[in-house]
Amino acid sequence: MNGFRVTILVLFCLTVGLMFYAVTVVLPAQQERYNVYRATEKSREYEQREYDHRLRMEQLAPEADTQEVKNARESAAESERQREQAINEAEESSVIASAKRKQEEREALAAAQAAREEENKPISLGNVKAFDAEWNVILFLPQANTPVSEGLEIAVCRGGKLICEAVVDGKDEQSGQVSATIKQADFGATMPGVEIPTPQVGDEVIISPFESSKQLRMQDVDNFGTPGQQPAPQQPNGNNQLPEVEATLTPIE
Repeated sequence: MNGFRVTILVLFCLTVGLMFYAVTVVLPAQQERYNVYRATEKSREYEQREYDHRLRMEQLAPEADTQEVKNARESAAESERQREQAINEAEESSVIASAKRKQEEREALAAAQAAREEENKPISLGNVKAFDAEWNVILFLPQANTPVSEGLEIAVCRGGKLICEAVVDGKDEQSGQVSATIKQADFGATMPGVEIPTPQVGDEVIISPFESSKQLRMQDVDNFGTPGQQPAPQQPNGNNQLPEVEATLTPIE
C-alpha cells in the first residue's frame, strides 16, 4: 500500500469520526438549546398575554359587568371562602384532637404513677407511744387492720425518713399496746461527732420495707452517708460487726 492510499484512508477515517461527533454530540446540543429557546419564548408569550388580559380587566368598570358575570364572580368568591373555612376548621379539629389525646395520655400516666405509688406505699401501723432507751424497746398502739404478730419486722419513721428497725416481741392484751425490740445497728457508733437517731413519741410505725437487716445495711450511700459517694465494700471479719458508715435518716420509697 502506497502513501497515497494511506492518506486517503486516514482522511476517510477522520471524516467519519467528525460526522459521528456531529451527529452524536453537536446536533443533540443544538436541539436542546433550541428547545430551551422555544420554551422560553412560549413562556414570555404566555406572560405577555396574561399581562395584557389583566390590563384589560382593570380597565373595565365594575358596572360594565353583566349580572351573570357578577353572580359568577360572587359564587366563585363564596366557594373560595367556604373552602378556606373548611380547611381552617379541619386544622383546628386536628389540633384540638391532638391536644386532647396528649392530655389523656398524661392523665393516664399520672394515674398509673399514682397507683404505683399507692401500691408501694408502706402500711402504717400507728405511732410510737413510748421509748425505753435502757431496754431498747418501743411501745405503739396498732391503728390499722393489719394483724401484728410476734416476730413481725417493723420500722420507725420520722418525716418520711427511716429511724430504725424493730421486731415485735409482745402485746399487752389489756391496753392493746405492742412492744418491739429495736434491732442493734451501730452505724457510725465509733465515729466521733455522729449522733445516732433514736425513736421519739409520735414517730410513725410501719411494716419494714426491707427484706432483712442485711438489705438495710447494703442500701446506697444516698440513704446512709454522704450523697454521691459509694460505700466501701464489706470486708469479712472475725467479730461479724456491721460496717461503720455515717448514721443518717433513710428515705422511705
